[in-house]
Amino acid sequence: MSRSRQPRPQAPGPSATARRDTRRRRRAETERPRRTTKTLPNEEPINPLKILPCLGIGLLALATAAVADGALEGRHITVGGQGSVRARPDLAVAELGVTAHGETASQAMSKSRERVASLLAALQDGGVDDADVLTSDFSIRREVVPQTRRTGDDGRHAEQFVVRNLLQVTIRDIAQAGHLLDRLVAAGANEVRGIRFTLQDDTSMAQQARALAAADAHAKARHLAELHGARLGKALRISESGVRAVRPEAMMMKAMDSGSSTVSAGELTFAAHLQVIYELVD
Repeated sequence: MSRSRQPRPQAPGPSATARRDTRRRRRAETERPRRTTKTLPNEEPINPLKILPCLGIGLLALATAAVADGALEGRHITVGGQGSVRARPDLAVAELGVTAHGETASQAMSKSRERVASLLAALQDGGVDDADVLTSDFSIRREVVPQTRRTGDDGRHAEQFVVRNLLQVTIRDIAQAGHLLDRLVAAGANEVRGIRFTLQDDTSMAQQARALAAADAHAKARHLAELHGARLGKALRISESGVRAVRPEAMMMKAMDSGSSTVSAGELTFAAHLQVIYELVD
């Protein structure tokens, strides 16, 4: 008898559900957009070698700042100090002169020259040295002045020239400043810009104001340190905003008894401002 051939058993295949899941996963991977890098027409690819110098500069700046602030590490306090002193001025500086008009420039110059000569003579008679007189302003300009109806205005304009000559005069005897100004006005001065007062040497006043400002800053810092349970250490940094001289405006008045002008000089104030950083010690 012949034996009939039996079919070979086959391994069970994936189920229908598994096959569907596989097809969906493959389809999703196929449709997923790929990440691409686009370069603009004028844009160059980033070169890492070009970034390193910039990083180095930034790190160097941070290191420099750290070194600069290294002196102020730890506890410290910043205070401001002020100091001022007052003094009577011993010097006056006046600016005055003449303004002359003429139909021509030479005519205006001639008038100005005569009046300035009178002023110089009055200064010499008043005891002012030649070295204390200098020209502070000199100008010549042309002016067009409309004619008035009383002179027969026919639409034309008159022309004149103006010469200005100002002198800066140093007056070393303040008590005689008022009398000297009266003498100059009588000699032909028709323009007075003003008068200011100062000291011949203000170095000592500035030093005194600075010393008071330093003492004020130290007292403030010590008081604040005590309030916070600390002791004041050494000064780490000192800065000064300068010593400023406050000059009062000169006041002129007429003396009733003599009819001459008197000048009130007042006082000068020298003010100093400091900023000090102290360390705090536990």
